[in-house]
Amino acid sequence: MSFYLFLLPLALFLVIFQKSILDLFFFGRIDVEVSLILVIYAGFRLDALRGALLSFVAGFFMDCMMGSVSGLYTLLYVCVFFISSLVSLRVYAEGTALIMMFTFLCAISEGLLIVLFYKALYGVNMLHGMIRVFLPQALVLSFLSPVFFKLFRVIEGSLNEGNPQPAQRS
Repeated sequence: MSFYLFLLPLALFLVIFQKSILDLFFFGRIDVEVSLILVIYAGFRLDALRGALLSFVAGFFMDCMMGSVSGLYTLLYVCVFFISSLVSLRVYAEGTALIMMFTFLCAISEGLLIVLFYKALYGVNMLHGMIRVFLPQALVLSFLSPVFFKLFRVIEGSLNEGNPQPAQRS
């Protein structure tokens, strides 16, 4: 029950943290999407209802903060959650190398889908920004992902009254 009470404030705090503090830390050059790492973590560790709700809320707040096409990040985050859930059923999702590699692939895929979406909707060719913007972002995100996975595990344990729960599949 406490998960649902703290879902909105924690997701909002995370998005504000990544859009303000982390932008200052990286001087606005690299957009570190900790919310994407949270969505991947939810796909690996949470059941379908809790993870999908968390992904939806994080995507909604990202849409509100980014000023992009309404619903783009919500759609992307929910899709990343379900793909992460499917991957976690097939592989051991606790290895650091797998977490880093999967986060890198998700970040690159998200960047490519954003570029393709803007090309289809607005006719804007942002493909040149893939290597200059999205590749460094994906690399930084993949290196930070194991640290944030451990942090999210601690937060999940505190929300469950100090008892980290195993991944629950429904």
